Amino acid sequence: MTDSPVEFHRVPVEEAGPLGDELGEVYREVFSEPPYNYTDEHVRLFKDRFAVQHQREGAGLIIARASDGTMAGFSFGLTMPPSAPWWTDLTTDVDPGLTEEPRGRTFVLIELLVRTPWRRTGVAAKLHDLLLEDRPEQRATLTVQPAAGPAQHAYASWGWRKVAQKRNPLPGSPIFDVLVKYLQS
Repeated sequence: MTDSPVEFHRVPVEEAGPLGDELGEVYREVFSEPPYNYTDEHVRLFKDRFAVQHQREGAGLIIARASDGTMAGFSFGLTMPPSAPWWTDLTTDVDPGLTEEPRGRTFVLIELLVRTPWRRTGVAAKLHDLLLEDRPEQRATLTVQPAAGPAQHAYASWGWRKVAQKRNPLPGSPIFDVLVKYLQS
């Protein structure tokens, strides 16, 4: 599968919705692995969120496809609304200025997923860079589990830094590291 070239596509918002099931299958495959061990319920929640989120302000979706049409991975995010609960449930103290969210300040990188055959081939870096390319926001943020070593290493090498930890409000959710990357000076 990885011998064929991968093509990257920026998906217009009006074309993103029909990809929900295919994105869900990539999500299922990637997040069924440790340290995540996500279930069908997680996949359903992802698809439900995506159905709404892909239509929000500043939404962006980049997909990577092999020449046979197989989706190798995708990156997805959106502009954080000022009223978003992103900075709630922090388990660490932070500078209050970090959590201020005037309209258009922060882009949230929600998902960056690459299927196993295309890992360590540069696909993740390209998905990352294309999603953040020419963003108007001042900074971007994401969450990643501390135990997700390869993801943690990749984000650090791409200039992300840990600013806090948080727990998702769902019962039994693990702790996540909150990372930030400044996009504009």
